[in-house]
Amino acid sequence: MLGVFLAAGSTVAQESRVPFVYVSGYRPEISIFRLDTAGGKLIPAGKIDPGPEPSFLAWDPAARFLFAINETDPGRVRSFRIDQASGALTPINDVPSTGSITAHLSTDRTGKWLLVANYGDLKAGTIASFPIGVDGRLGAAVDTREFGPGSMAHQIRTDPSNRFVFVPLKGGPAVAQLVFDEATGRMKANMPPQIAAAAGAGPRHLDFHPNGRFAYVINELDLTLTAYAYDGASGVLRELQVLPTLPAAADKVGASGADVHVHRSGRLLYGSNRGHDSIVIYRLGDDGRMTLVGHESRHIRRPRNFTIDPTGTLMLVANQDAANVTIFRIDQASGRLDPVGPPTPVGVNPSFVGVVMLPGK
Repeated sequence: MLGVFLAAGSTVAQESRVPFVYVSGYRPEISIFRLDTAGGKLIPAGKIDPGPEPSFLAWDPAARFLFAINETDPGRVRSFRIDQASGALTPINDVPSTGSITAHLSTDRTGKWLLVANYGDLKAGTIASFPIGVDGRLGAAVDTREFGPGSMAHQIRTDPSNRFVFVPLKGGPAVAQLVFDEATGRMKANMPPQIAAAAGAGPRHLDFHPNGRFAYVINELDLTLTAYAYDGASGVLRELQVLPTLPAAADKVGASGADVHVHRSGRLLYGSNRGHDSIVIYRLGDDGRMTLVGHESRHIRRPRNFTIDPTGTLMLVANQDAANVTIFRIDQASGRLDPVGPPTPVGVNPSFVGVVMLPGK
């Protein structure tokens, strides 16, 4: 779940649902908002204390439960019940993440397993899978994997088929490829177990194309974005293309890549640049290759994370240094972004923003 989820059901049912926005960062607070899609506004709807440094959030496919990491040493993972009318969160339980500096989490496609990546700093980067009970309660990890000192596991997610798991290793530099058993929650190395990135690239986040034939990885350190062809039968990536995420003349000092999302249309791709304070926009061809459209920098300050709402019409950018979220309207033809009003203060220096559709009231 990379911050965007469209709950299961018919098109009519989806259109009747209410978008709620969850924002978190490095303060003990998750802020909750209703999203006014017509006006492009965030309306405060509450907050909760999820423990220290809740830097990333996720939820199950049915949008019944929300999960938060505590990016601490050692790390923890927390579970909350989502009130379907108000979006309010009620704590359920928390468990050790089995690693340090926990960086990312996501559920598998069945909603039965929570997958966690532990960055590990200079220690070994690790991943783990946790069972999710029918009541949202997290059990102890059923599987853990280690990638070695300095590997820096930065994200974990399944492929569209739920048969494979991918982990960008910032320090690898590589993307780990694993086989996933959705019956047991266990993982094992695929063949090959990793696809190498360029030296010093720093793979950070990955997103799949809606057609399941391509994947895209933003590289934190060398400020590039890599397009991969994806073989869904074998669960293996193959590099297609690498493009810079900054303009040719841009100053790279203090800049780093952060997040990546493919638009639901499959025609557009976006990546966030910290330091340069911009969103890079690419057009995608039928062959999965990227063509630069341009950069958007208005009202953007250190965009640690961003998301696209389930309708594909709005982008929400978490401005970590400005303690606010900027909402952009997406031009469906060109992919260009246009700010919708001024940024909204969110009470935290946000490292995550996500949209979930609920029945509301």
